[in-house]
Formats: sequence, structure tokens, C-alpha cells
Amino acid sequence: MRRIISYFMAICFIWIGVMLIVNSLNIDDFEISFGWGYIYPLFFVVTGVVLLGTAIIKRRGRWMIGTFLLVFGGLLLADRFGLVDFTFWSVFKLWPMILIFIGFSLFRGIHIHLDYSRGSNKKKKSEKRKKNKETSFTFGDMEKKGNWNLEPMNINTMAGSFYLDLTNAYIPDEETEIHIRSLAGDVTILIPEEIEFQAQATAQFGDINILDQESTGVNTELFYETDQFANAAKKLDIIIRLKAGSIRIDRV
Repeated sequence: MRRIISYFMAICFIWIGVMLIVNSLNIDDFEISFGWGYIYPLFFVVTGVVLLGTAIIKRRGRWMIGTFLLVFGGLLLADRFGLVDFTFWSVFKLWPMILIFIGFSLFRGIHIHLDYSRGSNKKKKSEKRKKNKETSFTFGDMEKKGNWNLEPMNINTMAGSFYLDLTNAYIPDEETEIHIRSLAGDVTILIPEEIEFQAQATAQFGDINILDQESTGVNTELFYETDQFANAAKKLDIIIRLKAGSIRIDRV
């Protein structure tokens, strides 16, 4: 998200600079406010391109949001050039894109309630659960990387983006629980190669990718357990539940 904001700010500075130069030339009928009608549609276009490109290259599963923003921003720009009649509030006219996304998901293959395990059968939730301190907020992003101490997490939110990089984090010699529940969002968790984990991820609409296993579409569910999870002292128990969004768990 920070990168997208940086791209947008760069576009704003470039466009404002160009507008100031053109304005200084005293061109008839030119107003500097003219440029704003092109700047904010470009924000949606750039954001859509970044999210769609990330989904294609890094397989982070944000192709739906990226496609929507790209189409929305593209139509706004087309309106500015007089090609179509489309304003900001015409966004409601794009509701059929939901049907298109569902159709593409069906074309790609819907996986309903898929369970995968590596080297062992599916493990039920641990009988002994630690009482995690619950963190609740309406909207917001969470990013953890570098040197930080991992503690049990129990996060509830309306919408947000979660990026947890555990490669340089201190992970205690015990079973640590990470619970994330959100109506909409993107979750990325990077786990060191030597750490055992089990993960249960569900999304009513979206993409789930856990190591080499993937589930995409509607009412998706994916369970994954590493080889030595049952016998490991240091391990992670991950539960992620989304209404819509993408989930990615990787080892690095």
C-alpha cells in the first residue's frame, strides 16, 4: 500500500509540474484545475495495475480488486477524453463485474472444502488453547518485519492488509497461535524454513495459497500441516478466516 501511495504521489508531482509549465505559457482557455480530473482516475489505474501485476507475478491473489480498479479508472479517463459517459458515481453500473469474477473463478475451477496435509493426517485444534489478547479495529493495515517478538495474536477487523514476516522475528519455544478474522483483506505470512506450522484458512470469496497448495473461488478452505508439527516444540498454529480477500503463507 505504501508503494501504491508513493506511485500516486509521484504521478501528482509530475502532473502538477506539467500543468504549471503549461499554465505559465498563458495558453488561452487553460485552467490549472483541469488537471485534477485526470489525476484521481490515474490513481485508480495505477493501483489496479500494481495489484494486478503483483497477482500475476507474485501470485498474491489480488487480481479481482486490481481488475476492478483498473476498469473503473480506465472508464473515468475515457470519460475525460469524451469517449464514454462515466462519472465517479457511475461505479454502481459496474456491479455485473461480480458475476464476471464468479464466472472466471468457476472457469479456473472452484475448490470447495479442500484439505491438504504433508506427512500426516489433518490435525484437530489443540485441546489446550492459550488465552490470546484480542485486538479489534475497524479498518487498518498491520505490517511486522525485521527484528520483532512474536506473541499470540487474536485479531478481528472489518478490513485491512496483514503482512507478517517471521524470518527475523523471535519465535518462542512453544506453540504460538495466530488468529486473524476479517470481512475483507489480504494476509501474507512468511515463515522460516525450520519452523513447523499448521494452518487452517477459509475465505468465502477469494484465493488461498499455502506453500505449494492453492484454492481459489467461492467458499474455499485449505488445511496444511508440516511434517514434524506434532513433535516440534517451537511451532505455529495459524487460523485465518476472511469473507473476501487473499491469503498467502510461504516458507523462506
